[in-house]
Amino acid sequence: MRKKVFITDYVGLSTKLETLALAFVISDRYGHDVCLDWPELKSFNVAGARKEGLGLTGRIGALRLRNYSDELFSRIKDHNKVILRTHNGPAHLLERVYIPTAKRVKLRPDLVAAIRTTFSRYANRPVVGVHIRRGDFQLVDDGTFDVNRHEWPATPTWWYEHVMGKIAAAHKDVAFYVSCTGDLDAFDSLKKNFDVFEVPTTSLYSYKGPDHDSKCDPAADLFALGCCSVLVASACSTFSHYAANALGGPTTCLIPPPTMTKDNPGFGKLNMYGKGAALWCQFCREGLNTVAVNTPADIPEPTPASCDWL
Repeated sequence: MRKKVFITDYVGLSTKLETLALAFVISDRYGHDVCLDWPELKSFNVAGARKEGLGLTGRIGALRLRNYSDELFSRIKDHNKVILRTHNGPAHLLERVYIPTAKRVKLRPDLVAAIRTTFSRYANRPVVGVHIRRGDFQLVDDGTFDVNRHEWPATPTWWYEHVMGKIAAAHKDVAFYVSCTGDLDAFDSLKKNFDVFEVPTTSLYSYKGPDHDSKCDPAADLFALGCCSVLVASACSTFSHYAANALGGPTTCLIPPPTMTKDNPGFGKLNMYGKGAALWCQFCREGLNTVAVNTPADIPEPTPASCDWL
């Protein structure tokens, strides 16, 4: 019987992609085939993985990994079927395969063409990516942001306006590529005050409802964000993280401090290319490894979008 490690459709797109690194660690170490059953595979493929679901009886006898421990990881060798529901694993092995695994993900050619065509209109201008995560990320817009108020906190719109305003003042010709949960038309203030645009694609994945719904194809959005050298990110969002720190080249993320008020907003810059989502969430929640942006000179200089890696 062939050994297989399965990643089911247990979470959103970016967290499933994050889980791929652990799946390939298991494959390399114990010989399991990597098996995926995701609806988003209509938009991309993963080199070295196969499209296969568990079926009606697939869970029988399978080892389920929901959290990582050395003891649990050592048991994988004794199981022909493994179901992954975590991206946490042995750090020294994950870091070695993290970027090579992300390079296995190949976007559908027509979506690549849409990204290239859209960015070509801004070929001579700096472009900053903006990711606004809402849906199941809870928004409490009472003038105070506390990243630890909820497990998954939504960053308020006024913070994006503040950061984008600072960038636009420092770099007059900048344009903003915006990826958001839902529809960009819902963010009137951003459309009114800044030169914003999106890649014209259509999402096929409304099956998950408003928690993960968006007008544009999420895989195309993710890869487009990965073309930007600077990203105004959503705190604790693996979508922001994967675009910046796994896809394309290194990206500087601009993130909110753990706490702030609308009257006194702030932001910092964070670089962690090639590091995993667990560290990303820790840094966002604790303000670790983040350099405060206090003056225009502290703002990283954005470049035109780079599509060469697509």
